[in-house]
Amino acid sequence: MAALVPVVLLVAMICFIRTAGAEQFDPPALDGFAVHSEREGDGDGDGVNETHIRQYMNNDGDSLFSMTTAGRLWAWSLNTRDSESAVKNYVIRDSDCDGIFDEVYSLDEDFHVPECLK
Repeated sequence: MAALVPVVLLVAMICFIRTAGAEQFDPPALDGFAVHSEREGDGDGDGVNETHIRQYMNNDGDSLFSMTTAGRLWAWSLNTRDSESAVKNYVIRDSDCDGIFDEVYSLDEDFHVPECLK
């Protein structure tokens, strides 16, 4: 019976994880990066520049972008100069404004301001 308890707990944890929802992606570390430029941009394709875009650069030529709308940071993008790897080049997005980056895109995919910020 005692050997059955860990198995039951493991099955319960797996069920919880599956129902807990989407993955979580950590924002990139800013170590070695400095603000390079800032501008307003159209994050939802409606012709209005509602998104503040801040670009960071490091000495290797890699760039990070943060996207903020209505005071809420909703996306990070990392573009490494010397790599085509999706692990090193990606966009992460907070899809529901809960502060958790739960979606990931390649750099050539479309992504927009989450509905919760419109």
